[in-house]
Amino acid sequence: MTEVQTTTTTATAPPKGKKTLQPQPFRPSQGPLKSTWHQSENKKNWGLAHWLIHLFDIDPIPAGSTTVIHDKDDPIPVFNNFSGHLYIWMRFGAALAIQWAYTQYTGHNWGYIVNLIYWGTYTAMYGLNILHSIRRVGESTGYLQPHKNRDGIPDHRVNEVLTSLLMTGFFRPIAATLLIYDPTKPVTLSPWLPVLIPAFSIAVDFWFYWYHRAMHEYDSLWKFHRTHHTAKLPTSVLSLYADTVQEWGDVLVIPVLAYFTVRLALPMGFYDWMLCWTYVEMIELLGHSGVRVAGTSPAFDLIPLAKLDMDIIVEDHDLHHSNGWKTSGNYGKQSRIFDKLFGTVMPRKEMQAHLIDSSDKIWFPQW
Repeated sequence: MTEVQTTTTTATAPPKGKKTLQPQPFRPSQGPLKSTWHQSENKKNWGLAHWLIHLFDIDPIPAGSTTVIHDKDDPIPVFNNFSGHLYIWMRFGAALAIQWAYTQYTGHNWGYIVNLIYWGTYTAMYGLNILHSIRRVGESTGYLQPHKNRDGIPDHRVNEVLTSLLMTGFFRPIAATLLIYDPTKPVTLSPWLPVLIPAFSIAVDFWFYWYHRAMHEYDSLWKFHRTHHTAKLPTSVLSLYADTVQEWGDVLVIPVLAYFTVRLALPMGFYDWMLCWTYVEMIELLGHSGVRVAGTSPAFDLIPLAKLDMDIIVEDHDLHHSNGWKTSGNYGKQSRIFDKLFGTVMPRKEMQAHLIDSSDKIWFPQW
């Protein structure tokens, strides 16, 4: 694919001031991913997956949802990355502190089974918390392509969507426990964390880029990816909505390859892995959210990716879905480093540089 330049001409005037917008009804798309199961008249047909999604409030567009509708020339706010770091460290720090306190009190760490259950529960609850926070952001800031409905949890794949979320929550900590965890070692973090966090995100992106691009360019692999692309305007809960083969690749293969890649240069323990994945998971879910907010991953705060035109914002992966099918671009999911290097960048349409108002910071909801 020929690379397209994404830089835009700087506007001669600053963005207009913020408008007061009235909330409008927000309903899921009724296209290929028709979503009507959450309507009250359909509750009589609910199974266990429907009730679990309802009880844990996972539905991205529940009945009665509202959002605001922006004009295309309205200023676009930017995420406050400090709030992203705070969000991550409050949760990860609490989980780590509990395990550390246990070792101090008992004189030993817990075994493999307890460890994978503990960190699997942490990852699942963290992901659930992010889904709730992203939905609150969307309610107040609106969504990209605002005059179109976004895809919710489809009627015919409710069980599969729940399964994909559980796989993400538990299988990555299982892999980390089996590969890295050593109960005889202390509960500590590496002094290399400022390097490890962006390095791990880049390693994930490298392997994901080539795996993802191959699924688009080879017919034998596209059949495993096409289900994911039936979501044209996805929401975060559809991040892992895919066929089983792709789910295993996303959940296990890419993380393991990224770990061994980083280990070639830097030491990386179990708790380092879990923290790095906490950063990665935030961007995985935000990238499928479609929220009308700019800003890039907190993992790259020490690397000037935006100045290199290699940063990723919400619109980049949104365009991969809405403007692409088998032929596409924007294959990276943590950055645009490899899209930029290998000429697969797609031009941004809504989040133009002259519309981004860096003075309007959006605080990522902490709860």
